[in-house]
Amino acid sequence: MRPFKNLIFDIGNVIVDIDYSIPMKEFQKLSDADFSRIVSYSKQQPIFHQFEKGQISVPDFHKELKQFLRPGVTDEEIQRAWNSILIHYPKEKFELLHRLKSSYKIYALSNINETHVEAINTAVREKFGAKAFSDYFDVAYYSNEIGCRKPEAEIYDLITQKENLIPDETFFVDDMPENVEAAKKVGWRAFHLEHPDKLTTLLVELKII
Repeated sequence: MRPFKNLIFDIGNVIVDIDYSIPMKEFQKLSDADFSRIVSYSKQQPIFHQFEKGQISVPDFHKELKQFLRPGVTDEEIQRAWNSILIHYPKEKFELLHRLKSSYKIYALSNINETHVEAINTAVREKFGAKAFSDYFDVAYYSNEIGCRKPEAEIYDLITQKENLIPDETFFVDDMPENVEAAKKVGWRAFHLEHPDKLTTLLVELKII
């Protein structure tokens, strides 16, 4: 196999620690409905995928959510509950990205939305003095900006073509098996990260660091 030249990282539970259960609990406090039927990774209302593809605005997203919430819930309460999924920014991973950037082309590839991009940018400014999360990468590909999301084949083909990637030289890591399998179909050497703490171990095993 060729040595790796391109490193592509998912964000959630690869670089930034997230917990899907927390926003469900926070939204449940604002709703009389069973919110586990409304928002989850595996089964959720179409508005969440639309938001991740940039097909609806933040105000429209809030408006759609409010139909499931108690009367009087504010936009600020919705945003706070929505951002509660972002729980930790491990300093050592951001230092690792900085080191890797000197030896590889590195990219972010995330199913994400405008609100979470803004929250992550704010966090890295406050915690690490960076201008934006994307500064840690040569390019950050966000689903809400490019209009497609993993595991749709389109998103992998787009990046492969736009960046002129040689698939066999391209490492990809994601916390969701379906996203990994889709990446393998375009020839990327893709790996499932089963636990956020195992990223460095994986990179060592593959002789990337």
